[in-house]
Amino acid sequence: MLYFVFKLSGMLRCFFFIGFLVISLSVHCQSTYPDPHYQFRSSGDKLQDRNFYFFTLLQTLPISRQLETDTGLARLGKAYEQVRLLTSEEIKQAGDALERVMQQYPSPAAQLIDEMRKSGLFQLYEKEEDKTFLRKSWENTADAINYIVNGYANNLGMRYPAIDSASAYVLSPAYKTTVQTLAGKIKKEKHKLFFQPAMKTALGLLRLAKRTEAISYEPLEQTLNKQTIATFPATDWDKYPYPVMLVLGASPSGTEAISDMAKSRCAIAAKLYEQKLAPYIIVSGGHVRPPGTRYAEGIEMKRYLTTELKVPANAILVDPYARHTTTNIRNAVRIMWRSGMPVDKRMMCVSDTWHLLYVNSPLFIQRCQTELGYTPMNKIKQEDTSYLTFLPDLTSLHADPHEPLDP
Repeated sequence: MLYFVFKLSGMLRCFFFIGFLVISLSVHCQSTYPDPHYQFRSSGDKLQDRNFYFFTLLQTLPISRQLETDTGLARLGKAYEQVRLLTSEEIKQAGDALERVMQQYPSPAAQLIDEMRKSGLFQLYEKEEDKTFLRKSWENTADAINYIVNGYANNLGMRYPAIDSASAYVLSPAYKTTVQTLAGKIKKEKHKLFFQPAMKTALGLLRLAKRTEAISYEPLEQTLNKQTIATFPATDWDKYPYPVMLVLGASPSGTEAISDMAKSRCAIAAKLYEQKLAPYIIVSGGHVRPPGTRYAEGIEMKRYLTTELKVPANAILVDPYARHTTTNIRNAVRIMWRSGMPVDKRMMCVSDTWHLLYVNSPLFIQRCQTELGYTPMNKIKQEDTSYLTFLPDLTSLHADPHEPLDP
């Protein structure tokens, strides 16, 4: 009898352990999905948070204490104090050191990984196991620093130099002198964390080049889109075939605030809105053309919709950042998710006929894969000559520091 009780007790302990393990694994799996209620941390520098949130987490979470005292990382940090490209070996060495610190301090490492996954900003790697997830996030961020330094210090390697270049000629003697002044200032500063010299160089170059558009309207939920988002709780989403329609932007060819093409697309959207196909409109487009313009396509499209076409202002959401059709769609998916719209429903995409044919072509899908690393939409359907629909892909939440004007 005593043996039976002892054996039963052991079995119960085993069952409890297995149950705990299952629950723990379940919680871990749930945490790998992006959290719509995630509270983003602040470094005190909006441009850093927007372009290098990976560094913001390393800086603000408990793991920072372990990173500060790692001698290997400290040596690398000294090497990063010059305005130059990080070598592949330096990037690898830092990745190895990060991995070593994570293994030595599993508790703060787990918190870092958990916050990274919840943020959604590293969504491209969400299927990777933790070690690879961290390694790829670091390598991508380090490579983006090289991209920024190459573009805004050397005038090389930019994807779209015609619209993304510095406001001054970066190879001029005056600009080079200013870059050297920036480098000298960074070298004199004390840095606790290994990545700070290289990160400050990249951020300093963006400010020097006057390319800080990425933070002009942040956070969108509290600025341009606050009034519209406030109406969401009273919206019966089931009353409409679609939760929202995206209107693709079109840059002016001159100094005008809004192009005729953008006006035409807005007119199409206004008619579809009157038909109650969707309760909300997203207008998308940043400060793109001509370079240095003070007009953001999305903001001017909203102005046109409200003043000329009489669409209610609180029915319109604005993406004032997108610089390409790829990011028009990507950013709209982000707005849907971050603002609390249902993302399990199809989304409308409004434009002119020829533009939509391009969006619904293998050529555009290939461009998305090349520039974004994924396709921000699934199961595209051409519903009409004026719009198509698609299911949003949450990989769109992934932040791209290689696009510092719209990461």
